Amino acid sequence: MAIEKQKSTLFQPKSLLLGFATMISTVAAVTLSQPGAATAGISAEACEVNDGPGANNDRYTLAGFTAASNEGAYDAPLFWNSLTKGWLSDEQTQLLNLAHKLGLEDGGPGHAEMLQAILLQETIAGQLGRIGHMTAPVGKRSYGIMQVKVSAARDVLRAHKEFGRFRSDEELIAALLTDDEFNIRIASKFFLILTKHAKSVDQSLVAYNIGLRASRKVASPDQFKYVLKTKRNLSEVVKPFNKRYNQVELKVALR
Repeated sequence: MAIEKQKSTLFQPKSLLLGFATMISTVAAVTLSQPGAATAGISAEACEVNDGPGANNDRYTLAGFTAASNEGAYDAPLFWNSLTKGWLSDEQTQLLNLAHKLGLEDGGPGHAEMLQAILLQETIAGQLGRIGHMTAPVGKRSYGIMQVKVSAARDVLRAHKEFGRFRSDEELIAALLTDDEFNIRIASKFFLILTKHAKSVDQSLVAYNIGLRASRKVASPDQFKYVLKTKRNLSEVVKPFNKRYNQVELKVALR
């Protein structure tokens, strides 16, 4: 009898834990069964919800969300970045649209899309912040969403007086960090300058990354890592993004 009593006492905590775990599971199941439980931070597969027979059960998947967005079911549709496996934020969407707009003004559709691809490569359209290369010497640091160097900005300012005068590098750096439109405009003009001196678009991309002089020492620009990643941004994110957001604007520009 003593042994049986001891066993009963030992198993009692386990029974309590088992009961508590069952209760938690039940609460979680009920909570997750509600439509509002799906969030952007959950994977597309995990966002599926079963609302019963005949319901649109894929509305919380990536495919279902995209289809609903295209039909106008959501006022501000999100865009899935297949490379980072996450939804673009409002800021990222706005910056990509701004880069497209400014790129069209400067060099047409091809230039606009390349500018967007560079924006993704440099800071994932602002997600990585606006200060880069803090460990690099001051003269080699890059600033803003397009990661523009002071020397590159000065080259653009000499050719484009419409951007105004900056009496000191500190003043210029402040503008590159705080004015995203100015940063994109400078980067756009700088990339156009590079294309005039480079032998190909690939070499222009290499030059944007490591400088024009250094780019001429790269034997195969098309195999350069920065070029490959930027082109991947172009095909897998930029083009699908513009198909949704900038198709009308693109058609107007092509007329």
